[in-house]
Amino acid sequence: MMNLKVTVLFFSEADLRLRDETLELQVGDGGRAIIPAEYKEGKQIIAVLAGECHLLNRIGDRVLPLSSAEILTDIDFE
Repeated sequence: MMNLKVTVLFFSEADLRLRDETLELQVGDGGRAIIPAEYKEGKQIIAVLAGECHLLNRIGDRVLPLSSAEILTDIDFE
């Protein structure tokens, strides 16, 4: 069976942060990477990318909380 290096983008149920991990996975007869069931546990898989990729910016990076009074005065909502 052939192997394929992939990068998996997923949310961890432990902290709900978008994460990435590079894996070496087996390829099934249909040509798809086979992600083991035990790897999927505790994760919401968003995407599987071919090769080794590096996530440079995650959802939520540089986002400021609108609940902060200081922030609310600096934002023009119009």
